[in-house]
Amino acid sequence: MTDKRGLIGGILAIMRSCWDLPADCNEGELFAYAEMLLNRIETGVGREALYSYLANVQVDNLEMPPSDAYREIVDRSVALVKNE
Repeated sequence: MTDKRGLIGGILAIMRSCWDLPADCNEGELFAYAEMLLNRIETGVGREALYSYLANVQVDNLEMPPSDAYREIVDRSVALVKNE
């Protein structure tokens, strides 16, 4: 899974397994969030900044209730990228 699209697909799978996504969730929008997360991980953005980014996506963009799900997504995504 060394190609960027494969990594984004892996992050999308993690997002779907951790979040109870709204019925009207736009797949293209979710793909963009996963891609931005991947880009930030690859450029070495710190974990706290990644948490902040994804927490904002969860609450502000996807309008989901606050929870710690974003932390698991970040942690698993970082592990996925580092294992490549």
